[in-house]
Amino acid sequence: MKSYYIIVFLIVSTLVSLKAQDAHFSQFYAAPLLMNPATAGTYTGTFRISTSYRDQWRSAVDNPFRTFVASGDVKFDLNYNRTKMADVVAIGITFFSDRVNTFDYNTNQIMLTGAYHKALDKKTKQYLGIGVQAGILQKSLNYEDLTFEDQFNAINGYTNATGENLPINNKAFADFSLGLYYTISPSKDFNFHVGLGYYHINQPNISFFFTPNNINPNIILLDKLSSKYSVHTGASFKTGDRMSVQPRINALIQGKSTEINLGTTFRYKLSKTEGKYLHIGPYIRGVKNYSNFGLESIIAMVGIEQNNFIIGFSYDQSLKSIANGRTGLSSFEFSVIYIGEHNNEDNFCPQF
Repeated sequence: MKSYYIIVFLIVSTLVSLKAQDAHFSQFYAAPLLMNPATAGTYTGTFRISTSYRDQWRSAVDNPFRTFVASGDVKFDLNYNRTKMADVVAIGITFFSDRVNTFDYNTNQIMLTGAYHKALDKKTKQYLGIGVQAGILQKSLNYEDLTFEDQFNAINGYTNATGENLPINNKAFADFSLGLYYTISPSKDFNFHVGLGYYHINQPNISFFFTPNNINPNIILLDKLSSKYSVHTGASFKTGDRMSVQPRINALIQGKSTEINLGTTFRYKLSKTEGKYLHIGPYIRGVKNYSNFGLESIIAMVGIEQNNFIIGFSYDQSLKSIANGRTGLSSFEFSVIYIGEHNNEDNFCPQF
């Protein structure tokens, strides 16, 4: 029964004037173009393909929430002057899907990204980049999976026709975003980066009720998608011949909600001769939804890097469900990154 009320609340929230929030990934670095448009081209190689899948609350609800993203970007060096470090231009495409299967409530998005990285210093490999992103955001809801009070036949079920004035259940909106990115790599053993993403600049009105033929004055026709700020920073430095440490932080601010993910990935070289690495690390997530800020989840991550592939797994465990003696509010993520012509020893940006 609690699971049912959770899902009903989420669906109702999309039909009234509550501020909508974006889905998220614990492995935020495996979905770089969702974190910051300016991360397009921030890798050592010629192109990158990345995918992530998130399965949320499988033990708590009959049909878990599922989120999927796939993106690809390619970069080109601009050799205006071969005595200087080349500027970089990159283009990318991203497909995003978020599904609440119980009521078949779907969010789909396709986005095109362009980024330009200006070389600042050849010796320390400093770059300052800017990225732009434009796309189409589509939301749909299946009314066949919903029931209303007037459908109850007073005997054994909801078999009557409803008198509800339901709006169009499939709408699309334009969506625009910007990003900034700075990185410095003074040596092969150390690099640092910081970035800012600004999503939903135009704050599209995603209300299903916003239609010309809606004559009900009691229905709120405005439900703007709040702009979102994504602030991220991280570093990578060697602590030994076969070990490097990669601390990372990603803060998301959207409307009245704030989320902070932070932790450290340890990258260990499994063989002195082969390019095979183990990634492992603890992360935590803190959130502020309505009033106070507090810890929400602990996250365990593990990954394998070999040649051009990085495969990652993560598991989220809600701290609130542990305190309440329940373990259903957990999530699982799986990610794959492939980088063409990748060089493990000279990273432009942390890859996982």
